[in-house]
Amino acid sequence: MDPDHLPQETEKFISSSKINWSRTKDEVWMELEKKIEVKSKVEVKSVVRTIGQVWIRVAVAAVFVLLAGIPALITLYTKTIVVPAGTHSEVYLPDKSLVKLNAQSTLKYKPLAWRFSRTMKFEGEAYFEIEKGKELGIRSARGKTVVLGTTFNIYSRSDEYQVTCFSGRVKVQENAGTQEVILNPGQKTALDTDGILTVESGIDTEQTLSWLNNRFSFTSVPLRNVFEEIGRQYGVLIEIQSDIENTYTGTFMKDSSVENVLVLVCRPFDLSFSRKADNGYIISGNK
Repeated sequence: MDPDHLPQETEKFISSSKINWSRTKDEVWMELEKKIEVKSKVEVKSVVRTIGQVWIRVAVAAVFVLLAGIPALITLYTKTIVVPAGTHSEVYLPDKSLVKLNAQSTLKYKPLAWRFSRTMKFEGEAYFEIEKGKELGIRSARGKTVVLGTTFNIYSRSDEYQVTCFSGRVKVQENAGTQEVILNPGQKTALDTDGILTVESGIDTEQTLSWLNNRFSFTSVPLRNVFEEIGRQYGVLIEIQSDIENTYTGTFMKDSSVENVLVLVCRPFDLSFSRKADNGYIISGNK
């Protein structure tokens, strides 16, 4: 049979069948098409509704994650300022308090949480001008300083911890919390080798802050510490090969070259220095 005549033969077969059609073929096809169209629309609406519900759930979940993450961000985000050897720097805190940082100093604080808690960690040397407000705490390796609105200087290096008050009042504690002193202007406290806070009054505040003007003044300071400070301010490594137990009293300006300063400090103790290839210096005794 010719395939082209199959549709015609099929139609003749259906027409000659004894099925009692209550409607015409066209009416049946029209009704079937309507049902298919309605079902398609329902399925499309169902899919759209399902997608919409999924996106709503995703959006709600994202909002919850965001809201849960904000407190963590506020609590964990820490800003760190590191001042390398040979430089000084100034930092304004979120409340406009000013911190002037000496060479080789590090300051850490949480800017997003500042309005709730004015706290920071600090090592090195810095001069602080703190705006009035909530209590401010500065924790270092060996002690903690607590202030409101005041100006003061902190020196925290190795085993040394000193705080000098210039205005207002400053509370200083050693880290174990068993000792506490209150400083008034012109007073200084230091943590001695036995872990005891001692207070000194009538200090020379100008000498304490001389580093702000690039002038470095020492009174009976161990000579090794003086060489360490020279290395810190000029960004050079100074190696000491001699046994040095002397103390030094004197002043040098940073606008002098490092070699001129070394001559100034070494001469009274019959010491000499030589330059290394890596821009460092070796301090040795004269034979």
